[in-house]
Amino acid sequence: MTYPENKRIEAVTTYLILGNAALTARTLGMPVQTLRFWKQQPWWKELEQEIQTESDQQLDSKLSTRIEKALDLVNDRLENGDFQYDQRTGQFVRRPVNVRDGWKVANEMIDKRWLIRKQPKDSTSQEAVGDILKNLAKEFAEMAKRRVNEKVIEGEVLNGSESQQEELQEGVRELPREAGANPQPESEKPGS
Repeated sequence: MTYPENKRIEAVTTYLILGNAALTARTLGMPVQTLRFWKQQPWWKELEQEIQTESDQQLDSKLSTRIEKALDLVNDRLENGDFQYDQRTGQFVRRPVNVRDGWKVANEMIDKRWLIRKQPKDSTSQEAVGDILKNLAKEFAEMAKRRVNEKVIEGEVLNGSESQQEELQEGVRELPREAGANPQPESEKPGS
């Protein structure tokens, strides 16, 4: 049995709403095998994307209208103040928005604008931070090597023990600790 084009559109739309092939087939009064076969066809995915894009555009349009109304309301309150009931006069009056509330509104608006523009708040990315940390690690290692080499040149370690001289030949494995730094307890040291 051949189906008209509008039946295919109806099938895709109904499937997107229900999310179940068997239920969609029963709803449309067609064999489930036909629907499953259609789902395997290239036109199905194309039509599905087309319908979702159209639906997204409609939703975006509705949300844009609501957002504009909300922004207009916020703008009115910021410019003219909040409504407050005055018990003495028995009427509503407008009271200026306090600084804290105005500040919150401004911060929220700025955050949302950054999200819309898809720009990170911080100008440094995670990769940049990683690169900076790697460079710092290299510089610290070089500083430690220079410090050890300076001690050798000054003759402090030349007269030292054989184990100190072996350490110098092997290179610096970790940064030397300053006096007063929290040393690792014996139980946490490697090889303990």
